[in-house]
Amino acid sequence: MKLYPIHTLSDLSDLPPARRAVALGLFDGVHIGHRAVISGTLDRGLTASVFTFSDGARAMPKGAPALLSPENKQTLLAQTGVQELINVDFDCVRTLSPREFVETVLRDALHTACVCCGENFRFGADGAGDAETLRALCAEQQIDLHVVKTVDCDGVPISSTRIRDAIAAGDLPLATRLLGHPFWLDEVVSKGRQLGRTLGFPTLNQYLPEDFVEPRFGVYLSAVEIDGRVHTGLTNIGRRPTVGSDAPLAETWVPDYDGDLYGQTVRTIPVRFVRPEQAFPSVEALQAQLQKDAEAARAMTAPTGTVRAVLFDFDDTLQDRPVAYRRYAERFVDRHFPELSADEKAARVTEMWVKNGDGHAYVGSGKYIPYPQYFEGLIASWGWSDPPPIDELIAECRTTLATETALFPDAADTLKRLRQKGLLIGTVTNGFSSMQSRKLDMSGLRPLLDLTVVSGDEGIHKPDPELFRRAAARLGVACEDCVYVGDHPYYDMQGAADAHMRRVFIDAYGRGFAPADVPVITRLSELLKVL
Repeated sequence: MKLYPIHTLSDLSDLPPARRAVALGLFDGVHIGHRAVISGTLDRGLTASVFTFSDGARAMPKGAPALLSPENKQTLLAQTGVQELINVDFDCVRTLSPREFVETVLRDALHTACVCCGENFRFGADGAGDAETLRALCAEQQIDLHVVKTVDCDGVPISSTRIRDAIAAGDLPLATRLLGHPFWLDEVVSKGRQLGRTLGFPTLNQYLPEDFVEPRFGVYLSAVEIDGRVHTGLTNIGRRPTVGSDAPLAETWVPDYDGDLYGQTVRTIPVRFVRPEQAFPSVEALQAQLQKDAEAARAMTAPTGTVRAVLFDFDDTLQDRPVAYRRYAERFVDRHFPELSADEKAARVTEMWVKNGDGHAYVGSGKYIPYPQYFEGLIASWGWSDPPPIDELIAECRTTLATETALFPDAADTLKRLRQKGLLIGTVTNGFSSMQSRKLDMSGLRPLLDLTVVSGDEGIHKPDPELFRRAAARLGVACEDCVYVGDHPYYDMQGAADAHMRRVFIDAYGRGFAPADVPVITRLSELLKVL
């Protein structure tokens, strides 16, 4: 994703010429609803762009604190697969009328062919324009408008306000579901008074940024990522009423880590509320309570012998990837070889499908197919004299394949029934960030999920057990209490086993790759009986 900082309206003239599909919004949390709007810009044959504000707090209702740092907002927007982030200073456009915005910005500067927004979108000076205003003005300029309906979770619309309320109430599991990603603190570790070390509980001290949403003050079970490995922590967020603090602070004790992290940025993810912040009559009373908190945290994350969470692979597990891949191949051939006869097109679609391991993306050995060589082989086989660059074909594949996501018929119902049993639900998948994340967006499953982990976001890949450990830690459960459902004997089953998770193998295609010691299902709905 290319970043274009815009400080004045004239800066828009420096953008490269292109016909654009533009997502409009604050995207302050890049939550599930925001992702639905942004998805509308992709796979349209246009340059997919996000138009938002670098100083979004100024454009938000008064008193609405930030859900993300600017850096994390950019990272999450890049993961959606858009090609451009047009990051605008709010003062550039705050005085433009709705008509001036459409004509000056969308038509003249951005050469917009399609606009995507949410149904509650407002724009123009003092928020004078709404989605219907935008519809009328875009129609005048022959700009397509795609208004995305608000996404619901548990029958209630997802909104940034709802997420802020959940965080303020200490309901981090709900906030994470609505966001589609964890609520995290990526802050520098500051040197404190080292009182925790004196009490036997040395802590990592991280100040909350100014104008950042404040979780309910109190103690949380947390997942802390240090040097590429996740650790279970205990985090107190507040102002330390017993000993005092000049600003809201996150103090995290990591029992199994002993090292100097001062000056380093550490990712701390509050997972579950343990107790409210409180003042103690003495340092000794505080020390006694910290010991109780530590015991409570150990109890929360100790194996119980029961299943508390079910995690899934995506392709060939929740999604019928061969169906999705054939649809992608049909679109690919139609797009690049419109002159061929129907029989010739069908032959090329079949060749693409077969060389892609019958649409599974790996060959009999279980190794993933390298896409540069894959497309080079197709180009040579077809004698394609003027193909696009390989990187463009790969980018097209990621976007279009995600668009053609094809869930197994019982996928959503199975997840709903598991949730009704009180189980936590998540996905742990390998793949490129933008492709796998968008598959989840297009699938409609995100509101059912308590967790999504994509290897491309994490920088580690299955079968590395650390990927599975991160998932369990972010849910606040022991790996031993997690069931992992996947289709690959190595990437899925071996990785889950090394993380000490229970395993279920799904063989939806009768390929017979299941390890001997793992329960096998052929349909997702059979999982309910296995559990």
